Amino acid sequence: MAIGRDRIVDEALKVLNEVGIDKLSTRKLAERLGVQQPALYWHFRNKSELLDAINSEMMLRYHSERLPKPGQDWVTFTLANARSIRKALLSVRDGARLTAGTRPSAAEFADVEKVLQLYIAAGFSAEEAFEIAICVTRYVVGYVLEEQGERERQRIDQDAPETDFVKEVTPFPLLAEALAAFHEVGTVNTEAVFESGLGYLIAGMAQRLRAKTSG
Repeated sequence: MAIGRDRIVDEALKVLNEVGIDKLSTRKLAERLGVQQPALYWHFRNKSELLDAINSEMMLRYHSERLPKPGQDWVTFTLANARSIRKALLSVRDGARLTAGTRPSAAEFADVEKVLQLYIAAGFSAEEAFEIAICVTRYVVGYVLEEQGERERQRIDQDAPETDFVKEVTPFPLLAEALAAFHEVGTVNTEAVFESGLGYLIAGMAQRLRAKTSG
């Protein structure tokens, strides 16, 4: 039975959400689709190519701020883009691990080109623009890796008693003071920490740009 590429990717995304990236296999996917594994290889030579396609589909569905809007400045776009990447990765089980191990498609290069144009128009060099795009993406992916890792731990240890971080760090006054600012219902407010880190990144970029223009 012939089966289309789009249906394979759609079903693969569903299986990923159900079982996670470690248990996602072409065998399991073929069973879900009611076909033999060789039918998948007509579209994807190996699991890596399948994961690349799943990642592209995830970003297409959930990453809504891929491109600068008309008149949008580089700071506003960087904030919107980073938040949108995080939202996309958190929308899919193991989304950060999926993105970390995949490669962009040729079709996505056009989007990257438009992003680079925005940064270059602001005064960055092509090399700096590319570095910014990479740094922002890797910051978000690394951050979400931690978030989703904690989610998975909570899923596995759901019957374990909740950890009281505030009580545990009481002997360490500086850590206790710092943690208090981000503590929320027994855990760290990852939203606030994410925004702080993103702010540090943009501040560094802005400083680099000021140094270029003032020199």
